Amino acid sequence: MLDSQFKWNLLSKNEVNNEEELMNILFQNRNLLNDIEKSRFLSDELSLYDPFLFKDMHIVIKRINEAILKNEKIMIYGDFDVDGVTGVAILYKTLKKMNANVFYYIPNRFNEGYGPNQKAFETFVNHDFKVIITVDNGITGILEGEYLKSVEVDLIITDHHEPKSQLPSAYAILHPKVVGESYPFKDLSGSGVAFKLAHALLGEVPYDLIDLACLGTYCDMVSLHDENRTIVKWGIKQLERTKHLGLRLLSQMANIKIIDENTLGFIYGPRLNAPGRMDTGNVSVRLLTTEDIKEAQELVSDIEALNNDRKTKISTITDEAIEEITMHNLSQNHVIVVAKENWHEGVLGIICNRLLAIYHKPIIVLTETEFGYKGSARTLEDFPLHENLEKCKDLLDKFGGHKMAAGLTLKKENLSLFRERLHELAQANLNNYLKIDCSLNENMISSKLTRDLDKFRPFGINNQKPLFLLKDIEVITCKPVGEKNKHLKLKLRKNKFFLNAIAFNMGNLFYNINNNDLVDVVGTFELNEYNNTITNQFQIVDIKCSHKQFFDYRNKVFDETVYSDQNLTYLYFEKDYGYSQGEMFSNELNLSSDVVLIDLPKSFEDLKHIVNHPNVFNVYILFKYDDLFSQEHLITRAKLARIYQVYRKYKQFKQNDEQLINQLEKLGFNKKIQNISLQVFFELNFVIIKDNEIIVVENPVKRQLTESKTFQQIINQVELKEKLILSTSSDLIKILKN
Repeated sequence: MLDSQFKWNLLSKNEVNNEEELMNILFQNRNLLNDIEKSRFLSDELSLYDPFLFKDMHIVIKRINEAILKNEKIMIYGDFDVDGVTGVAILYKTLKKMNANVFYYIPNRFNEGYGPNQKAFETFVNHDFKVIITVDNGITGILEGEYLKSVEVDLIITDHHEPKSQLPSAYAILHPKVVGESYPFKDLSGSGVAFKLAHALLGEVPYDLIDLACLGTYCDMVSLHDENRTIVKWGIKQLERTKHLGLRLLSQMANIKIIDENTLGFIYGPRLNAPGRMDTGNVSVRLLTTEDIKEAQELVSDIEALNNDRKTKISTITDEAIEEITMHNLSQNHVIVVAKENWHEGVLGIICNRLLAIYHKPIIVLTETEFGYKGSARTLEDFPLHENLEKCKDLLDKFGGHKMAAGLTLKKENLSLFRERLHELAQANLNNYLKIDCSLNENMISSKLTRDLDKFRPFGINNQKPLFLLKDIEVITCKPVGEKNKHLKLKLRKNKFFLNAIAFNMGNLFYNINNNDLVDVVGTFELNEYNNTITNQFQIVDIKCSHKQFFDYRNKVFDETVYSDQNLTYLYFEKDYGYSQGEMFSNELNLSSDVVLIDLPKSFEDLKHIVNHPNVFNVYILFKYDDLFSQEHLITRAKLARIYQVYRKYKQFKQNDEQLINQLEKLGFNKKIQNISLQVFFELNFVIIKDNEIIVVENPVKRQLTESKTFQQIINQVELKEKLILSTSSDLIKILKN
């Protein structure tokens, strides 16, 4: 049996057979309960809240307009990730359009870290800046806020990260989550808040900037419902005709043909993130704001080089992190905290995402510095990061972030206690549930259905791509693919229906899945284009097999290390073939684990006893043998008749008569065959054995050879050997299953 990686939470219990029922289930699972909510969800209309619903928006606009009128210097202080750089670009372009005396600054991840930095603020003050606007940060800058207040520089905070009980002293705060905030939508990203400010400054929706807000919103993993859904949906459309020179050239460099949420997350996002992770986020802001084609081309080239460097480091560090987790058995903890020196801190968040996909547990990846550990965290939906890091704040020097992602620093001596604390916190809360929309009848599957599901796009946090369960579907083929065989490619069948499937990052399951296995798979549908041919494909997210499984290693090397983490019982019937851990089979043997069958069983009954045992779920078949045909195989009706003719000539003889034995051996019958034949004749009353004398019965009653128990056993053994050795893998498994 192959167990699933997640706990499965099937949101609708009945198997779905028609599209109307399916659509109703999908709406219900996304908490869209009435026609108005459904219509708005599917609508392509722009649906945005009035930016002046922010309680401080009026005074923010008044102060910025005043600064523009007086030609006061305005500094936009941003962040180095996609959300930060796109938010800075939105405000910079807006204020430039309004003829403001505006500049921007992206702190260096490695020298300054995340968030407000007093040294940088002091520099701004010394250069006579009168207004500082933070983007995607600032809500934890208590000391920095006090400093700017003391020097009479106005601080405007725009942020979306989790606020603490004490807020900074600021001229104004635009943050949807602070206590007393009247803005109706609480899940805006940093670039989303910047977009609302741009809207208010311009007095109209800045359609040409919504693609930047879309990139920041999607890549920051905020909830894709309500206003965020509108921003991303419209932003994707705007990206197709973007007015930003740098984005157009970036699209050409990456050869982007279709723009969807996957393009945001896997092409634009990593490239815009790369400068901040590997060097400085200023590079990305310059790309998003430049109007000079030569500069834009150089920046795109620089970003591509940084992105390639990033990918190399990610691959190396991911492998090292897995090695550390394995070596120190860290995967036993409910939250995995892995640390090592010399890991590039700029890519640790991405490493977290990679490890999260492998281990399905909250992940914290730390690099060792001279001051302690510094790193990133990513989590599952039922273990909110900021909330739980708050419960560890006595062990941390600094932390910040939101529900799904965070950054943190801590002293080396606190690492062990930090691991223990998180393990205990997660023990009560972490369920690792996979929410599945419904079980789907195979007759529903089609390319049309896959296209219809696109109505629910863009997919993301709180609007995951619909997940479906396909039950008892047969594996026709299964093979590892990709670099280092990381993925699995499968062909599935149910009744007369065939389906191609791909399972990313599940290459390790190749040894746990057999052709002809009946499995349950959970996944999503996608249209896969290859060689100008579009096919419907099932992307597997999780898989399990609830039936007994049989693994045929008759003509393959059985690598024991592959199954080293499993409790296996090695059984043999006559010979262990060098497996020192092997046990000789008997019906009295107490089987309490899966089994490896080393050699051939003596009977179907022995095989049936093992296969049907309630404690045996996986059977690994070696069926080693020395010769295909044993001496017993040579015993036939004709050969028995020839031996019997020799016996009748002697009429009576001793059991060890040398002359008789030699005569039969010259005819090709060795001593073993003679003894077996004699036993058959005795069972059929063709001979009588008395006082070590063999007496041939004259005129015996005619009997069928099959009436001899010994001869019947020989026939059964021949049949057993032929079936177990000569059958195809598929036929063998059918025999064992039946």
